[in-house]
Amino acid sequence: MTEVRDGVVVVDCAEYDHVDIDASLWLSEGHETRFNSEIGGRDILRANFKKGVLRLQATSFVGVIPLNDRVVVRVKPRVPIANLTRMVIETGHSVLPLSTFREYSGRGTADDWAMDIYTDALLDYVDKLLDAGLLRAYERREGEGHFPHGRIDVTRTVQRFAARGIPNKAAYSWFERTVDTPANRCVKAAMEFVHEHMAKTRSKPRKGDRAKLARLAGQFHAFEGVGEDRDYRFLDDPQVLGLNPLPDPRAYYRPMLDLSIVILQRTGIALELGGSDMQLSSLLIDTNKLFENFVRVSLAKHAAKHRWSVEVVDGNTEAGRIDLYDVPDPLPALFGTPMTALASRNAGKAQPDVVLKTLDGAFPLIAEVKNTIHGMKANTDTLPERGEVEQAVTYALRYDLPFTLLIHPWINGSKGLVYVGRVRTVDVYDFRLDLSSDEGVDAALDDMANVVARLAGLDGAAQAPTSG
Repeated sequence: MTEVRDGVVVVDCAEYDHVDIDASLWLSEGHETRFNSEIGGRDILRANFKKGVLRLQATSFVGVIPLNDRVVVRVKPRVPIANLTRMVIETGHSVLPLSTFREYSGRGTADDWAMDIYTDALLDYVDKLLDAGLLRAYERREGEGHFPHGRIDVTRTVQRFAARGIPNKAAYSWFERTVDTPANRCVKAAMEFVHEHMAKTRSKPRKGDRAKLARLAGQFHAFEGVGEDRDYRFLDDPQVLGLNPLPDPRAYYRPMLDLSIVILQRTGIALELGGSDMQLSSLLIDTNKLFENFVRVSLAKHAAKHRWSVEVVDGNTEAGRIDLYDVPDPLPALFGTPMTALASRNAGKAQPDVVLKTLDGAFPLIAEVKNTIHGMKANTDTLPERGEVEQAVTYALRYDLPFTLLIHPWINGSKGLVYVGRVRTVDVYDFRLDLSSDEGVDAALDDMANVVARLAGLDGAAQAPTSG
């Protein structure tokens, strides 16, 4: 779907879909791509030919992508994932922030991950606020004395002084410009909240927190004239809530006030597309890495909870990978002289996405986690991609296993464990993990863990269904 908003073309697509955008919007006359510098050099969007036409293709990054100042691409997951936010939080998966802002919905309670994002956003907003100027308002002040200024309050003057025979004093009032407004008190309260969030980790400060605290301390100086409201009465102010408009020259306060309210109400963030609760930097998520991490972290949590006799490790790390090649002794000598093995200098690495490792260093199971789809447009189950099977079978042979396991996100057809077939001596299984609804995710994860335990021959493994 394509639409135009304020002169900017907005294109919706799914991961790995080709995007139909007029080439004049993203190619220069010299046939160079005109991409935002933040996405240039990253595998976020690709230019390629399809049916003889130069087109753009999305990759595994989902979110709002500013192609340039004329085009925005909104990429959604191609598989039904109900809760990207949960997956990111549970895995600690990093997101790629861009300078372009997008709108998000609030959801649940803000945890440390959400507060870190809010902190960065609020610091940036306050910097822009200080450059543009604080919102000020005229407030009425009253006084009494021999040297009145402003407007004489005749009624109070008569009651307080003339009636008592004091002719040389008067009651008066005047208007004074002040920064002590409900909007500024709201922003200052949010600043204090994020300061407390960062300060609580001083015993073990996280990377960058000291610099952020110093930056925040400098910002507080600009708010010295803003009072404190511990009861948050400013949350009843119609201008803070957005019920009354801000002055046009101070419209830049609106997204900052929305964010401040979310912070003070401790509301979490939903990463899914859509929403209107707050504006933050567009946060891109690499769903390939996210799905792999989520599967591995979920299995590790299940293993710890049920006291598996194995450790769930990442085959891309030293704990899980092994050499791909052996160097035989004796070496082959096809022409009478032993040949030199390239593997004697570099044995390569077999590094499955998930490895189960026992205390004595044995490997009862390896699995390859692939964020690819099967049967999207078919009514029957389809085979996994051949390259994925070849990789998984190679790893199984290298780890001396009679089977291998692929794990995919479910999109259509059977759910749970599917038997694919046998490649010579290696049985190939495929688990299709259903993440399409919040209510069913925990049950699907338990099903996956039980299948893994049973395949690995772990004691006490529960009987798991073999299909959905």
